[in-house]
Amino acid sequence: GVAITVILSETKAQTYELIERRNPWNAGSNVTGILTDSTSISYAEAYGKNGHGDFRNYYEADKTWSAGALAKSVTHLKRYSLTGSFSFDHTSGNNMSGSMFIRPGFYPVDILEFTPGRKDLQSYSFMGGIAADIDSRWRVGGKIDFTSANYSKRKDVRHTNYRLELSVAPSVMYHSGDWSIGFSYLFNKNSESVSAEVIGSTEASYYAFLDKGLMHGAYETWDGSLNESGVSGFPVKELSHGGALQLQWKAFYGDIEYLRSSGSAGEKETIWFKFPADRIQSHLSYRFTKGGNEHFLRFHLSWLHQTNNEQVLGNETENGITTTYIYGSNRIFERDILSVRPEYEFVSPRQEIRTGIEMVFFKRQATQMYPYIFSEKMHQGKAYVSGTFHLGAFDLKAGGSFSFGDFTEEDRMIDTDMEAGAPPYRLTEYYLLQNEYATASQINIHLGIRYNFRNGIYTELAAEYTHGFHLKYITGADRWNENIKVGYYF
Repeated sequence: GVAITVILSETKAQTYELIERRNPWNAGSNVTGILTDSTSISYAEAYGKNGHGDFRNYYEADKTWSAGALAKSVTHLKRYSLTGSFSFDHTSGNNMSGSMFIRPGFYPVDILEFTPGRKDLQSYSFMGGIAADIDSRWRVGGKIDFTSANYSKRKDVRHTNYRLELSVAPSVMYHSGDWSIGFSYLFNKNSESVSAEVIGSTEASYYAFLDKGLMHGAYETWDGSLNESGVSGFPVKELSHGGALQLQWKAFYGDIEYLRSSGSAGEKETIWFKFPADRIQSHLSYRFTKGGNEHFLRFHLSWLHQTNNEQVLGNETENGITTTYIYGSNRIFERDILSVRPEYEFVSPRQEIRTGIEMVFFKRQATQMYPYIFSEKMHQGKAYVSGTFHLGAFDLKAGGSFSFGDFTEEDRMIDTDMEAGAPPYRLTEYYLLQNEYATASQINIHLGIRYNFRNGIYTELAAEYTHGFHLKYITGADRWNENIKVGYYF
């Protein structure tokens, strides 16, 4: 394989992220690529974060704080290499409502509630990988990535979530001279369960909304469940299988991976929604050295096509046994998401600079109720630059980005002789607020300073500011984030 040389004179001057990024195999799923590098590095870090301001999405908190710890390592031994990581994070937010999910928008259905309160999120994750040379040409390895999260709200409409994410990727590589070719089998599983309840008796009425696409759906009084929508205990899961191909020739690297996903909401024979998906991802990169400095050109592409089908269910009771039958299904939503990101990075002993552009294109269509069709097209763009400058024991970090976007929507009806009923209910206020946050022009500036002690310990302070322009629906234009870190390289 192509060995990656180290141009910086001291390992401690290199961050884990820099060593990880300079090896293009780390962007893909084939863990045997870690054998193309030879630098062992590990670090552990504890941090605290604080966020505040009104420029935020409808489901985010006006004030948040986080604390956590993480450790990452890559170790090269005589005939095999190991990589791994572990992290824990606790985040609390005030005055939170909106989506009940841990990752809003990840699934094509969502549940919203409207009583602001504190939410707590705890996340645990670990990753482990091993790769080995089995002879002079062949390498084998495997990697597992696992994340567990729990989310809770303890006011009024209380809800508790549990989320699991699991990825497994056994891999193989063949290399000869300047050529390397690899293949990975991919298995992913993610699931989340939302359980909600109202504690005690109250005269107040609470409401919840089941979003079936573009903020159209069922808006009902909450009495412990949305009975017609089946939201009492809302389990969602997605299983994916696929493969990835990697190719390297000298300083050129490219990969492509495909996943076929099968998603569902419900349990046992009562499945309310089924949402299959196709996903494609690709990375391309080229690295060259000039004048003792390293230059990296990278390109990342991802594409998703997903549909959501609502099942028509019915219960039939015979001899005291109730059986649920599926009478059919209706296509109620579909979406396409395309993302492209070209990037350039410059690395020298005194500084590292990254700059790039990211463009994301969305196409969504909701067909919840015949004959109504609601369509939306959206694009987002971002140009960014960031740099780290080494001044003795200090690292100065600075960066900024400018984001912009736009969306158009079209509502139409299919020509029909049938008399059309009322269109599905729409949560228009939240739809407009969500889309404004996604497409508003905004600037982001971040600054940080790190001090590196001689024994591998470091401490870092950083601040970030975001400002949105020409807002109509979001209550404020500013957002601030501050964080402090203490870490140790070993």
